[in-house]
Amino acid sequence: MNSDTARQLFESGGILLVLDAPKEMEFGIDMYFWQIGSQFHGIKMIPPGIHYCYYSERDSLTKELSSRQSFFINIQQPNQMLIVVRWSPKENLFQREHLTSDEYENRRSQRYELDRLLGSYPLDTYRQWLSVSNHLNYDFLQKLLPSNGHICSANVYNPNEHKKTTEEYSIPKNLTEAESRLPKMIENPEFAFRFTTIENKTIACSGSDLTQSKLDRTNELEKIIAQRFDSNIHGILCELQLSFIVFFLGHLYDGFEQWKSLFRLICSCQKAYRRWPNVYIDFLQMIYFQLKYFSTELTTGEHFFVDIDQQENYIYKSLENFFVNLTAFNDSDQMEGSDTEKLLERAEKMKQFLNETFKWTFDDEPDDEKPIIVELDNE
Repeated sequence: MNSDTARQLFESGGILLVLDAPKEMEFGIDMYFWQIGSQFHGIKMIPPGIHYCYYSERDSLTKELSSRQSFFINIQQPNQMLIVVRWSPKENLFQREHLTSDEYENRRSQRYELDRLLGSYPLDTYRQWLSVSNHLNYDFLQKLLPSNGHICSANVYNPNEHKKTTEEYSIPKNLTEAESRLPKMIENPEFAFRFTTIENKTIACSGSDLTQSKLDRTNELEKIIAQRFDSNIHGILCELQLSFIVFFLGHLYDGFEQWKSLFRLICSCQKAYRRWPNVYIDFLQMIYFQLKYFSTELTTGEHFFVDIDQQENYIYKSLENFFVNLTAFNDSDQMEGSDTEKLLERAEKMKQFLNETFKWTFDDEPDDEKPIIVELDNE
């Protein structure tokens, strides 16, 4: 990169100031992370838009990394081009500093002095980040993220506080009594994700309605987007990307569980294929990139799903259901229009990718739905 290009990117890009960070901490943004040194003061040349920052503190004695923590930032003009976070030794996390207009302008004016202390955003990974985050919407994120904005891969608890009685200082008589004296650990609600609840329970309805609801979950999807995302169907794609990102980059297992639930739901909405073909084109593209970038473990090169039997794999079964229903609707002439043709073309490309990557094959009809042929002995 020549000096003119670097200067232009420095002027147009955002800055994340990371102050008082513990040395040897692991710190990353989007698709790249570093082990930082004592001179690290943040990241420069950050492209406008939503970005995901994550970090792990390193124990000074064991050199082991702590559970990963993370947060989102939104770089935008005119007054969000510089964001400041500072390490809190008491809370063991980065806390954002909310600047007044004067403080913001003062920090911005100091950016040239800080240039040598700032790491450059890894622009060679930016295209990858966009491919897995292009449906993130900050308004939707505010409804889904923990209320304090901090994401912790390990649960955060608040032990209840009470004064010990004289009996509690005595030796317990048995294990039950000893366990009763342990502090009651209550999960801190400020760190709790506000994921959409995907209902799995059976509701009271007629047999035909129950069968239809199991085969087609479009009504459930419509209810979710109306209640959670102001009837904007793209909100469900935002949550799908969010849950995937916080699992694979933030190490939050609850994100993986939510991703699976949303994945099954989206694949099980027959009427939605016709109503929102463009959304399903985006969905298949999203899944393509997620599996492409994250199905391979970086250190060993092994596929994340390779050891799972095809017939027992929830991803395979969900996509199989999706492809079968898509073909059935097309064969019955219930799907028309250029957008539908694009969806069918994208589905075929997705099948090819899955076959080349995971050796998965998709028949026109699943084995467990084919008729059983019973041969009778001739008498």
